[in-house]
Amino acid sequence: MMQMLLAHRFLAVYLTLFGCFGDGYAGAVLMNSNSIKNLPGAPAGKGVEAVSPSPRTPPSGGTGLKLPVDTLQQPGVCTDSEDCGGDEFCNEARGVCLPCRKNRKRCLRDSMCCAGSRCSNGVCQTSDMHDSDASIPVLHKHNTTMEHLGKRPPAAHGFQPSAVKGQEGDTCLRSTDCSEGLCCARHFWSRICKPVLTEGQVCTRLHRTE
Repeated sequence: MMQMLLAHRFLAVYLTLFGCFGDGYAGAVLMNSNSIKNLPGAPAGKGVEAVSPSPRTPPSGGTGLKLPVDTLQQPGVCTDSEDCGGDEFCNEARGVCLPCRKNRKRCLRDSMCCAGSRCSNGVCQTSDMHDSDASIPVLHKHNTTMEHLGKRPPAAHGFQPSAVKGQEGDTCLRSTDCSEGLCCARHFWSRICKPVLTEGQVCTRLHRTE
């Protein structure tokens, strides 16, 4: 009989201790859950918003960051500079309109330069009448020089002008290259110093063919 009473008392004490331990554990779990939902400094009764699993997906009920519409728009597709605006040109390699090139910027064609400029030697330059008129005298002077050089008699091979006057038979370019009493006259494909002819003398001798 005594053993039965001791067993009942031991069971009652065990259940009492187990109930106290369970209540304490449940309270600790509840406090931890509340600490996550209600951070320090947050208004009472209002939980923290849910965290989005993806950085690009806005959380539920919140307003995500939206990019400006202009940044999302792609440049206009083109096939020719006429498809672009007045201050743009068509990049045929990429098929998009790009801003025109200003002066002293590299270019491949006139359409790449801004209005009033043209592509010259791979660089955008201002196009005006002064540049075109200035190029005409230079070109004319160049042609005149080439024409003058073409009319000059070919110099003999190895001939170098010197301060020494040439003698009869020496190659020359002008009569001043020859000694006194000689003049520079044409002889076949070159010019040599020949005696100055007097009245009645012939310039060349005729060779008889047998």
